[in-house]
Parts: sequence; C-alpha cells; structure tokens
Amino acid sequence: MLRSQVAIIFLVFCQNISALPIDWHGVLGFDTNIIDNYRRLEGNTFAGNSDGTQEIPLPAGNEESANWQSYIFRLQPNIVINDSATIKAELSSGYARGGFAGSNSTQSQQSGLGNQLYPLNFSDGGDSLIVNQLYTELYSDTATYVIGRQSQHFGLGAVIDSGEDTWDRFFYLRDGLTIKVKLGNFKIEPYWTRVGAGSSLTKGTRIKDYGISLVYDSIERDMAFGILYNKKQTTQDNSFQTNVGSASTQSLGATDVKMTDLYFKKAFGDFDFAVEVPILSGEIGNVYTANTKYKAQAIVLEANLKASNSWSFGLRAGKVNGDDGNSSSFEAMYLNPNYQIANLLFRYNLGAISNSANGNVYDSYINNATYAKVSAHYQTEKWKWDMAAIWAKADQVAKAGGQPAYNHLRNETYNSNFAQEDDLGLEIDSGFEYRWNSEITIGGSAGYLLTGDYFGYNNTATPNEIGNTYILQLRTAITF
Repeated sequence: MLRSQVAIIFLVFCQNISALPIDWHGVLGFDTNIIDNYRRLEGNTFAGNSDGTQEIPLPAGNEESANWQSYIFRLQPNIVINDSATIKAELSSGYARGGFAGSNSTQSQQSGLGNQLYPLNFSDGGDSLIVNQLYTELYSDTATYVIGRQSQHFGLGAVIDSGEDTWDRFFYLRDGLTIKVKLGNFKIEPYWTRVGAGSSLTKGTRIKDYGISLVYDSIERDMAFGILYNKKQTTQDNSFQTNVGSASTQSLGATDVKMTDLYFKKAFGDFDFAVEVPILSGEIGNVYTANTKYKAQAIVLEANLKASNSWSFGLRAGKVNGDDGNSSSFEAMYLNPNYQIANLLFRYNLGAISNSANGNVYDSYINNATYAKVSAHYQTEKWKWDMAAIWAKADQVAKAGGQPAYNHLRNETYNSNFAQEDDLGLEIDSGFEYRWNSEITIGGSAGYLLTGDYFGYNNTATPNEIGNTYILQLRTAITF
C-alpha cells in the first residue's frame, strides 16, 4: 500500500512540475533460461540433508532441469530543478529489479548469514512499484551533496557495485548523505548512511554505515588508484541456521565490521589491468560464539588486450576466502552478486529452483573460490561474439577425522568425517549480442560445466556421483 502511495505521489509530482526539464532513462529486458541437470548429480533421487552435503533437493515430480523466463525493469527519471539542484530516482517492480513470467511471487532475498553486511544492501521487494533510489544532488563551488536513497560504486565493483549495467539485478544502497569533492585528479567522498531500521526506530536497532573513499584518476598517465574505508555497526537481531537439517537458529546480535578496499588500474596502450583487494575485519556477532572475530578478504584481477579493431582478449582471476569452520574467527568472503565471471558457475542460487523459500534464483555470489578465466571477443559494428574458459577450485574444503567444517552452500557448520575434493570444475562459455539499433540489443549465451568432485561431497565414504550441466539463454533488452 505504501509503495502504491509513493508511486502516485511521484506521478502527481511529475505532472505538477511538467515545465521542468525531465530526462527519462531506463532498461527493460526479457530473458528465457534452461539449465539441464541443475543439481549437478547423476540420478533423480534425493539422499537427504546430511551434514555437509552439497546435494540440492529435488522438487515435486523429481524434475532435474529448470526452465524459467524473467524480466528486468528500471525507470530512471532525472529532473533538473535549476543550476543548483537535480532530483534523480530509480523505480522498478519486484525483487532484484524485476520478476518472473507466469508468477507474481517476488521470491525475495534469502534469509541467513550469507551477504547481509557488505556485498548486497537491498530495499524491500514486492509486487508493486518500488522506489529503489530517490535522491537530490545539490551543486556548490566546492562540492556536490547527494542526499537520499542512492547507489555507490568503487573499483571493479567486486563488493560495492552501483548496478548500472543492463542486466545488473542488484545495487549497493546508501540511505543518507554523500559529499563529493574533486581536487585536480583526486576525488574524495565521505558519507554517512542508514542501511535498515528493522521493526523499530529506536537508536539501538539500526545499522550505521559510514566511511570515506579517496581515488586518484589521471587520464594523462592512464592510471587510477584508490582506497575506501567503511564501517558498519548494528545491534539488529538477524538469524542464521546453525546445523544442516535443523530448524535451530540464533540471533546474530551486535556486529562491528570494517572494510578496507584497495584499488589500482593501469593502461599501457592497448593493454590494461586492474586489481581490487577488499579486506574485512572486526566482530560479526554470534556466528560461533559471542562477538566472533571477522577476518575475510579477496583479491580480484582483470586484464584486457585489444589486438585489433575486431579482436580483444581478457583474463579474470581471483581468490575469494572461504571459512574453515574453526570457531576462532569467521573468514568467508562474498563478492557482490553483480560481479560474475561465468554463465553458470557461481551465477545462480540453484536451491531456489526447487524451493523458492531458499530465496531468489539470482541470490548468488562468488565465494570460497580460487578461479581463472581466459576469454576472446570478436566485435563488428552490429555483432559481438564471446568465448571463454573458466577454471575454479574451492578455497576451503572439509577434512577427515571429525574436524569442524563450514558448508558454504547452506551457511552452516558441521563436523566432517571424510575429506572433500576442492575441484569446482571447468566451464566453457560462449555468447553473442546483436545490436539491432542504438537502443535495442538481442543476445544469447551458453555454458557447459564439467562438474568438479567438490559438488559430490556428502560427508560419507561414498560421495554422490557428479554429472555435467549446461545452460542456454536468450534475451533482449531496450535501453533508453
């Protein structure tokens, strides 16, 4: 009801200021997807939720292939008040900036520890119109002041991503004040925001989010580097599941987490590379014991070579920490769900296919992985073709002998009796885009995963038999 009222007020407001310049921008896209053998196992029986298992439950009917259609929608008006003020907004429908064909369900974000603190900040999902962003920019001689609900981007977007690409379904949210100062080649941005208030407006129940970023960007030197320092504090009661197959939960409680994000980029003619290193520390609440220490980090590398006007080549590599289940600290890192390297691996929350209570199918992050991707791209005026190979292995796996371990699929701890392989697999991807005109793009992609033994683990002497899987996708998008 509230969202509908906000939408009506916004539309009436637009009518009343029709004399003001308004630029309308946005994205509307549709896709259809097929994933064969999304459980990555042979056979169509479910062995159950044993401790540590990587097995995904079967849906009713024991169907092992998935087929769905979805849409993405963003409407972004830009209202120029005068030379000193602009109002900007982003409106969408449903969770993850869209929805699914044939269903009114939002399939909102998954509960649990997962990604609550850094890579993903979300506004409420719903079937009605949603105000994702609504803020004003005030311009002065010394700075630009951004006030309201806004997005943020830093570095490669490994953790903090503004979600501006056509098929980005998420964005990093700020609700508050950002001050943007430019001094020569330096950009300084201190900010203070609120992430969420939960069910109470009292002082002790909100998440405080504040920090500052400093970026040096020189076009003459083809070089950029920067650092972002961010701190989040909360006493909210978040819950997470502690044991596989158990309904037991406990309050996450108070958290005090700091992030230091380092970024560097350099170009040498037709070759460029960039590195981002996010480091998390502090206290993450009652993950293992009260005030569990948080020590997580990742290193992400991107390199590109333009060989000719038509051909270019790319390299993506990274190491994203996992947790070993040891109660001395929590060390799992989760990248932003917009930051993906493959058409299939890491990209989908496969548990949500058979059970939407597990969250949205797009709630998936690169975590607990060391990976490398090599790619080739061929581009003409109208066409673009992509080919890639992705290899990945797990950063942390279970060890034999009844040792503590962490199930990254379910965010749960357990004691492992048998060793787990670290091979996540080798994926071969391809894709194309046809630019119908400057606003309309038609594309498709495919991916075939040679599934690694990691996914067969079930904490028994006889692992599940793994099976290869593939994905096919067709899509079309209009940007305006």
